[in-house]
Amino acid sequence: MSQTEEKILDALEKTSQEDNNEIKLSSGVVLKGKKANPITLIEVMSSFPRPKPPVWQHPTMGREMENPDDPDYKDRVKAWELEMASATLMAFILLGTDLVSVPEGFSTPESDGWIEDYQLLNLDTRPNNARWRYLKWVTFKAVVDEKDLELIRDLVGRLSGVSEKSVESAEEFPGSE
Repeated sequence: MSQTEEKILDALEKTSQEDNNEIKLSSGVVLKGKKANPITLIEVMSSFPRPKPPVWQHPTMGREMENPDDPDYKDRVKAWELEMASATLMAFILLGTDLVSVPEGFSTPESDGWIEDYQLLNLDTRPNNARWRYLKWVTFKAVVDEKDLELIRDLVGRLSGVSEKSVESAEEFPGSE
């Protein structure tokens, strides 16, 4: 198959998935995307305030100035970005997807086999209820690679009317500090 034919098939598959809002993950699991409450999504995003840069006394100007180039601050910003992106993606999965189908022989959120593996890795299983199991199952079993996460983020974000710009500006909302 030529590269052009592959691109055409990928585009057709993506278009058909967008028409019915289904996402086929690399694992073979199919999720249906739906609109998540954008206010709730914005609240999740804004619950992670951006770190404040350190200040230093500028000798020539005689006043305090922010230092956004501070290495520790840059590390804190990277950690903040990762934490906020992770929380937003978890909200997209929990509020904006439903399970449609799993491949034959693949575990389901209700099965215990994957939970045993999860526990063997010393991952937290305390809130073990149906919604928690669904969220953790999607992230632990159904999502195989980064492309899967991008598909979920893009579809649920589009359906919910939450753009990347909204994600970036979430820190500006009241209560985000």
